[in-house]
This record gives sequence, structure tokens and C-alpha cells, in this order.
Amino acid sequence: MLLIFIFAAALFYAYFVNTTIRTVTLLEKTKKEMRTLSVVVSEVESKRLSAENNISVAKAEQLGFMAVNHPTFIMKSSQKAFLSLKTD
Repeated sequence: MLLIFIFAAALFYAYFVNTTIRTVTLLEKTKKEMRTLSVVVSEVESKRLSAENNISVAKAEQLGFMAVNHPTFIMKSSQKAFLSLKTD
């Protein structure tokens, strides 16, 4: 009986050590991927800021954009505050 208990304890120990090692390995891999993605996001943000700082009115007009004297905005009508599927 004692031998069975020792054998079961050894199996549980091996199982939990294996699970712990796999979890730690997965966490380290995930941390590495997060660091890599963080660097990529930083690079993309840097490029966006650089492009944003290089835009001027002259550059926009060169690209075909024009200044608008009277802009028209789409406003939400107070009479139609909701959508409906009624067909009657």
C-alpha cells in the first residue's frame, strides 16, 4: 500500500513539474513576442509621427486637396433618434 502511495505521489510530482515547465516556457515565449510586437508598434508610431510632421498645406495642395470655405457636416436628426425594422 505504501509503495502504491509513493508511486502515485511520484506520478503527480512528475505531472505537475511537467505542467509548470510548459507554462513557464509558454510565458517566456509570450513575453518575447510581446516585446517584439512592442518594438514593431513603436516603429510604426514613429513613422506615422514622421509622416504627420511632414504634411503641410502646400504639400496637401500638391497632392490634390483643396481648402473648403463652407464645410458641411452630417448632423444627427433629433426626429430620428433610433433605427427601426418596421415595414408598415
